[in-house]
Amino acid sequence: MSGFVILVILGSALFHASWNAVIKGGSDKLFETVMKTSGGGIVAACFLPFLPAPAPEAWPYLAGTVCIHIAYYLCIAYAYRGADLSYAYTIMRGSSPLFTALMAVFVLGDYISAGGWLGVILLSSGILTLTLDSIRRGNFSLPVTLIALANALVIMSYTVVDGSGVRLSGSHVSYTCWVFFLNAFPILFIALFLRKGEYFRYVKKRWKYGLFGGTCSFIAYGLSLWGMTKAPISMVAALRETSVIFGMLLGVVFLKETITVPRAVAICLVLAGAISMKVLA
Repeated sequence: MSGFVILVILGSALFHASWNAVIKGGSDKLFETVMKTSGGGIVAACFLPFLPAPAPEAWPYLAGTVCIHIAYYLCIAYAYRGADLSYAYTIMRGSSPLFTALMAVFVLGDYISAGGWLGVILLSSGILTLTLDSIRRGNFSLPVTLIALANALVIMSYTVVDGSGVRLSGSHVSYTCWVFFLNAFPILFIALFLRKGEYFRYVKKRWKYGLFGGTCSFIAYGLSLWGMTKAPISMVAALRETSVIFGMLLGVVFLKETITVPRAVAICLVLAGAISMKVLA
């Protein structure tokens, strides 16, 4: 992987953590999530008229990722209601490679090297440390933790789907734009069905944040998918896990979260484990 690609993926990680911080910073996490997807859809729609359509082979993957992202956004909205950004975000992003490895070994019978098992141990230790620290501080929530863990499985799913779909699409830019444009509708319909009047009042106050979050999300995922066309998917996915560090920093600076020493250590363990599993496995 070249130095330029590494810088691009690090930028993707920063943008990804940024839009999660926007959602966490709002008073209504569901509405913030909807505005983020709508903002990303608006940005994507501006480019679609000037782009070629994705290759026919990519459309099944687009349909699949839209379905998967419904669960992804709902899990995000729920997780951020009851947990700090640095806690929920780290579990969601960090557990995904852990689940991938465990499934590969115990379900598919794949082989994992010593480096891969080191990553499993580091990741597990980091997540356990996060959990114990939250219990010690009296703010542990089992439902939120389970939702964050479930979302890690969702992240694993859409990463595989989009990593394959973008390579078949013929244009990573076109594929990214269609992903964001199509993703904007299902979660919006859900919010309007549940709380139509409240949503429009909320948008009037926070629409700029939604547009900013959607733009960050669009840039983050576009850079990531571009990286997957230039380097192995596993390497790109590993480097993107640096977003947990950015998430911790954004939580401290903008959301005034308190990062204890155990939590900082846990986040670093998760990052080291994710990279070990992707690079050394």
